[in-house]
Amino acid sequence: MQTMQTDVGQIKRVLLKHAKDAFRDDEQIDREWKALNFLARPDRSNAIVEYDAFCDLLSKLGVELEFLPASADTTLDSLYPRDNAVVTDNGIILCTMGKANRQTEPEHQRQHYITRGSKVLGSVTAPGSVEGGDVTWLRNNVLAVANGYRTNAQGIAQLRELTAASVSDFIEVPLPHFRGPSDVFHLMSIISPVADDLAVVYSPLMPVPFRNYLLDSGYRLVEVPEQEYDSQGCNVLAVAPGVCVAVEGNPITKKRLLDAGAEVHTFSGKDICEKGCGGPTCLTRPLERER
Repeated sequence: MQTMQTDVGQIKRVLLKHAKDAFRDDEQIDREWKALNFLARPDRSNAIVEYDAFCDLLSKLGVELEFLPASADTTLDSLYPRDNAVVTDNGIILCTMGKANRQTEPEHQRQHYITRGSKVLGSVTAPGSVEGGDVTWLRNNVLAVANGYRTNAQGIAQLRELTAASVSDFIEVPLPHFRGPSDVFHLMSIISPVADDLAVVYSPLMPVPFRNYLLDSGYRLVEVPEQEYDSQGCNVLAVAPGVCVAVEGNPITKKRLLDAGAEVHTFSGKDICEKGCGGPTCLTRPLERER
């Protein structure tokens, strides 16, 4: 059965933006990386090599790849297209970005969807803001949405209305201050669903009521250790139930996933993931999934 209201179903088609198009040249990287709060300056050549390997891995796992084109009015952050849209069975909802220098990105996705004939259900509009990294589908058709620095109460109210006809429950998750409003911190910084009964989590930053909800709903939690949090240990992409893609360099999290019965495929992400604080879920906007 085809449904987009899952973050663990088999991905059939995904939208990406290649590193060669997001990181257009070294001058752009020099100009933007500090202002965007990257942890270090990305190396464009290595980013392209890493991204090609990431694409090869997705293709081998049966995923059809679509690419957004290069655009002069987007930043290095456009490498992470998940944040620009939320996908439902009734159509695509375009976001308004909470990060000011990412405001142009959703319009580029809109143009892509129009060209491909995909249905756009609606948009979150200012002063509301929603970023796709703050939204995840849980088992039983539940939509969890963060209230934090990137997604605000007005945006949540709009998203609730846009999805009212298609969700069984809508959960609002308040996020902690953590490193402040300039940090890249989303709901999916602390949870990545891997199967309908399995999720990777970073519990030290997880609100107790939300963590208890997951446990009460039957989830087994794979705990990310503190030393693997900044290296994107919690950012894991399910390409099918129990089959996931993760960044290399998080051996404890990987072993815990394997012990939980998951299949884990890793790739090098020093320049495309760790420096920009965006793992494989951030790099991808799945457009079709199957249960």
